[in-house]
Amino acid sequence: MAPAITDVFSMFDTSIVSDALDEHGVDGVITGIEPAEPSQTAVGRAHTMRFELVSDPGSETTNFPYAMLNELVDDRMLVIDGVGPDISCWGGNASVLAENAGVNGLVIDGGYRDVPEIRAGSLPVFGRAPTPKSGQRRVTVKEIGEPVEIDGITVSNDDLIVADKTGIVVIPADIAPDVAETAEDILSEELVVEAKIENGATVSDLQQEDHEF
Repeated sequence: MAPAITDVFSMFDTSIVSDALDEHGVDGVITGIEPAEPSQTAVGRAHTMRFELVSDPGSETTNFPYAMLNELVDDRMLVIDGVGPDISCWGGNASVLAENAGVNGLVIDGGYRDVPEIRAGSLPVFGRAPTPKSGQRRVTVKEIGEPVEIDGITVSNDDLIVADKTGIVVIPADIAPDVAETAEDILSEELVVEAKIENGATVSDLQQEDHEF
């Protein structure tokens, strides 16, 4: 049986996936969103949400956080278009609930908090910046499952997300199998170059053999 597409993309880092997207004429790179725990990586299909600020913060309850927490889906990457890095829309308890639900990871174009608790868990959390300011009574979940735009990149439900310390790459769902094949070729080439360098190849040697890296 062929491996799942998420398992295939788990073989690649974001640099290789970005190079593969270049071969297909697609820019899917999101920058400036960092992992709360630098060693963590994540791969999964996107499940999107968009938040908005409420008009009168603090005056009344909103649908946050339960409209978000009720969307914790097994084997998915939650992708949140937040309201800015100064307001948190994620924390330690949410991470535990997401782990228990089988969520693969989280990408937040916005703030998050409870950094020690997040780092102590196993859920990869990628966000703009940590902040102690709660999203309670400040934000509302406006849309679920609709395309969102992060760093100029459109993310739709079911797109593939690959995230690591270098950055985040979004692979449109309709070309994911083709991009995976290209990434496999690039990885093979990279391993050849690495082996040659370890065995003493010079820049001139690599240039004569027309390697790309």
